Amino acid sequence: MNDSISLQLHDTQALAQIINANTTYCWWQRGGGKTGGGIGPHLEKLIRKMPRSQILLFSDTYDRLRNRVVPNILSFMETKMGMIEDVDFVRYKKPPDSFDKPYIKLDDYSNVITFSSGACLCLVSLKVEGSANAYNAQAAIGDEVKFCKEEQINTEVIPALRGLQELYGHLPEYLSVWMFSDKFGPNTKWMLAKRKQVNQKAVESVYVMQMEVFRLQQLVREAKSTATVYKYQKEIDQYEQVMNEIRKDMVFVAEMKPYENKRVLGDRYFRLQKRICTQYEYDVAILNKDPDKVEQCFYPMLSVNHKVSGVLYDPRRPFFGAMDYNFRISPLVVAQIGSVLNNQFKTLNIVDDLYALYPQGMKDVVDAFANKYATHANKEFHYIFDHTAIGRTPLQTTFRDSFVGYMRAYGWNVIEHYIGDAPDHDIKYKNLNEWLAAIGVHSIYFQDNCTTLLKAMEQTPAIIVGGKTKKDKSKEKDQRFPAEEAPHLPDAFDMLCEGVFGLNLFDTDSEVPGLGIRTS
Repeated sequence: MNDSISLQLHDTQALAQIINANTTYCWWQRGGGKTGGGIGPHLEKLIRKMPRSQILLFSDTYDRLRNRVVPNILSFMETKMGMIEDVDFVRYKKPPDSFDKPYIKLDDYSNVITFSSGACLCLVSLKVEGSANAYNAQAAIGDEVKFCKEEQINTEVIPALRGLQELYGHLPEYLSVWMFSDKFGPNTKWMLAKRKQVNQKAVESVYVMQMEVFRLQQLVREAKSTATVYKYQKEIDQYEQVMNEIRKDMVFVAEMKPYENKRVLGDRYFRLQKRICTQYEYDVAILNKDPDKVEQCFYPMLSVNHKVSGVLYDPRRPFFGAMDYNFRISPLVVAQIGSVLNNQFKTLNIVDDLYALYPQGMKDVVDAFANKYATHANKEFHYIFDHTAIGRTPLQTTFRDSFVGYMRAYGWNVIEHYIGDAPDHDIKYKNLNEWLAAIGVHSIYFQDNCTTLLKAMEQTPAIIVGGKTKKDKSKEKDQRFPAEEAPHLPDAFDMLCEGVFGLNLFDTDSEVPGLGIRTS
């Protein structure tokens, strides 16, 4: 085996290794070098720094691990580290007596790759309940984690990290978890949420200190005297001690930029992928853009052309609004009928999206609306509702009665528009996309502050049930999925459109000259 390893890494690959956070998430696109620039170098470091430890390698299935992940890792070990199978490592069998033994004994090697140093790479499938229980591991690496559920990682993998604190507890690699995946898939919301856990100041501090360590290490190599080497090495040790203490509790998210891997893959790779992928798959899986829009969307006609950069809101015009009624969230979508760029066409302009999360409710979102628009000149509010608003709440009042009461308490003149029973999903799908497809007269525009509504619409999937297109509302029942990004706000948008278009609120008489809005 080689005593040293030399690699050419992309900027993002190098940064992940430099920061070396205890918990590291590498969200890299296809062809981004997850093995050669991520898993391989990190595994080499774990083997070297914790030589007789157990390291978990997990994914959703053993089949994925054995047939896709492990072959790539072993190829890295052989080509980059000069390892030889049955000399430097063995797979899926008891190691020879010449190998060092792991500190914590293993009885079953059927899913283990053992290295001559005594380190063991132990395969864990999250499809097999309890497959991590047999191990007492000191680190974990996850690949293709977009196929894994976060709660399984937390209940299956993390509890298996334990033991040998007295030997390795001073290292940031001890009990570390590094995960790798691209973003293309239905189960990536939890992955992207990890960005919120990053302490950017800590990351910057470690980076600056590590750059100084690299500089001092170069001076050590150039030093002519033992005293000089000792001086620089003492400084290096001090920096390492400080960095390691920070790294032990650090979370880092490494996300590769589009085309950052182009130097290795070449132009032809991207031309080929562009030809065989849908635009959505290409953007997410190949360019590593965020999966803000599901591929089979309930609103396929929604596009960037509907988003207006600037102010659509007009303080002279009445408001139109609709709500959805759910205990997790009380969403309110607000619109006005006006025009865009002073053209002659009447358009439906979505000017705001407001919501209150449990334990807050309808009153709180009305409070937020009333306070935000306290100086609005036109106190007319057209409330659009369907049959769900007139069912009794646990307080023996209807949602409609509550909303109207709250609004009138703030001095708003509420005009009610009842649309009856909500239409079936397939009819709603047809209507909404016809309305979104409209250009000019009666077209729909969104003010650019309606980011939550737009994101939720882009993330609302369509499914086929009994040959009919329906809205996939499964995210509403998932308590881990943010309620504001589930279909609740889109449901309020749907109802608003059903009222404005279905009741033709564009063209009825108005007491407000020139606005074309029904007031009775």
